[in-house]
Amino acid sequence: MALLEGRKICKAFGGVQALRQVDFVVEPGTIVGLIGPNGAGKTTLFNAVAGTFRPTSGKIIFDGADITGLPANAVCRRGMARTFQVTRPFAAMTCLENVMVAAINRHPEKPRSFIESFAHEKLSFVGLDEMEGFEARHLNVIQKKRLEMARALATEPKLLMLDEVLGGLNTQEIGQAVEFIRSLRDRLGLTVLWIEHVMGAIMKAAEQVIVLDQGQVLMAGTAAEVVTDQRVVQAYLGE
Repeated sequence: MALLEGRKICKAFGGVQALRQVDFVVEPGTIVGLIGPNGAGKTTLFNAVAGTFRPTSGKIIFDGADITGLPANAVCRRGMARTFQVTRPFAAMTCLENVMVAAINRHPEKPRSFIESFAHEKLSFVGLDEMEGFEARHLNVIQKKRLEMARALATEPKLLMLDEVLGGLNTQEIGQAVEFIRSLRDRLGLTVLWIEHVMGAIMKAAEQVIVLDQGQVLMAGTAAEVVTDQRVVQAYLGE
């Protein structure tokens, strides 16, 4: 059974149709890339799936249940977490406090000692354990991306949705990030749905790739199939 499935998802903003009959499937234990030119509807689809807003029509099935229209906090508690293209930490709170907020959402009944230890574990996993006492506003872009990842992991998701986590990274850092994303699946058993423009990274990590163009699924297939498909080449580069 698919972990996540979209069925005929549509989203309109006034007279603008941002998503048009979008069908997709994400199998458990896979890394799935979501690509497409700017304005294709990738983040809109993320927002619809994660509960930021309700689709105009269609269904979203997660872990066997219809979650269409559920608010983001309810979707998160069911086992779905996401990061944002533009990081959104609590700037005046420490790294540890930022992750504790997410941990409390997952374990509201646990004592503070457990929450602190749990948050420290997630910061350590992303390589920020030595900065847990720093306020988030003092972090650089890469560190903020790691903090956002730690917060998402603190909700103990089954599905992690990543929105352009490689933005602003150099070649070496991209390679390290790709290995880290693989480790999310290999070490933690997570399923990953990943919006990305760095095609080399998608080629290395994703078993399946979904291509959006003008709010519609242009095609879905392996990374090798996608990058050689003329429809995809035209959508990105034109004639």
